[in-house]
Amino acid sequence: MNIYITAAVKELKGKLNAYLSLLSYRYANLCVKAELGALLPVTVQTEREYNLEDVAKVAIPDDFRFDIYPNVPDHLQAIITAIFDVHPEFKMELVKENYGNHNQHISYTMPEVNKDRRKLLNDTAKLFYEECNVEIEKECAIYMAELPLLEGKLSVEDLADVTTMLKRSREESLETSQDIYQKKLAEIDEAYQRYLTNHENDSLTDINYDVTRSMRLPEE
Repeated sequence: MNIYITAAVKELKGKLNAYLSLLSYRYANLCVKAELGALLPVTVQTEREYNLEDVAKVAIPDDFRFDIYPNVPDHLQAIITAIFDVHPEFKMELVKENYGNHNQHISYTMPEVNKDRRKLLNDTAKLFYEECNVEIEKECAIYMAELPLLEGKLSVEDLADVTTMLKRSREESLETSQDIYQKKLAEIDEAYQRYLTNHENDSLTDINYDVTRSMRLPEE
């Protein structure tokens, strides 16, 4: 295989993988579960600008919560401000401690996925998925458009091989983007079912209240 062609196919795969990585990153910031990728955009301003990992330790005690431990207690408010700027939807709680080098840390819980949030997340996930596929198709079309220019410069076998490689790269990338998308949809649905389960008693309470009210005798 021509070295130039091999390099071109490798270059295309690199670009397609970048779009897939961007899709995963964007999904991490559609915060259903606590994913470290959601904190990557956070920059903390103290005496200068820092990445969050430079000024705090991050723990994930369960699927839906971050615990943030400032390295320096005085940076606590700056960290709170920085995270709020990126993810105002997080539910924040200050937790006091009586051990270690920390006086308190910050606990963030991911927002519940109720009916409205479920629709918003599904719509946004679909949008990101479609945008990713558009970019994949666009890049592949650019490379495929070069193939007619290679006729006569490559052997028939080499031209057939590179055509197959480009088509395979496209198909594999589209399959991967679909897998990432379906995984996110399943995560959203799982969180929605969790919300319904957690609020099942609320619904029963409302029903019991209505039944009780309907059984009251009218006042004379």
